[in-house]
Amino acid sequence: MGNKIGRIVLGIIIIAGILVGGYYLLPGQVKNPITEKLQDMTDDNYAVVTGAVKAATIPKNKGVTFESAMLKKTEHPAWTIKKISVDDAGNGSYDVYADGYKCTVSMENETNDTGMVTFTNAHVQLVFHVTKQGNEIKISDKVLEAGKTAAPAEVHVNETVYKSTDKSSYYQAALNVLAK
Repeated sequence: MGNKIGRIVLGIIIIAGILVGGYYLLPGQVKNPITEKLQDMTDDNYAVVTGAVKAATIPKNKGVTFESAMLKKTEHPAWTIKKISVDDAGNGSYDVYADGYKCTVSMENETNDTGMVTFTNAHVQLVFHVTKQGNEIKISDKVLEAGKTAAPAEVHVNETVYKSTDKSSYYQAALNVLAK
């Protein structure tokens, strides 16, 4: 009897190990939507934090929200959060990641006259630094209200990172591609 129970427990442990290991081996376009769903089911603050960011509009692109841009321009978009410093009430700092796949990003080459910088089937990731205090949501220390403009701290296109503090035009150009 004890031997049978031991085998059942060992079998459950092995299956759980295979599932967890398999999850970490999945590509991002499969893993991120799964993570999004799990966070939505288990984190009370997920919908509040990501909902505010999704509803924000892209700078210099009147009325285009980040959610609609990601849905329109990318495949398998996923919104995930990372808690940086959060208390039991859900107040604190978060990083919100918006990941989209198979996006074509084409921007004018600002360094020379050779034409365009183009990424095809690109992974696009927007990174927002969010602070939540009660019902107030701030992105980069600016209070975020529904329909207001918000700027991600970083835009990743494949392995290239464009930061909001960069002096190049590629940061805004990458956002404009999503908004078209």
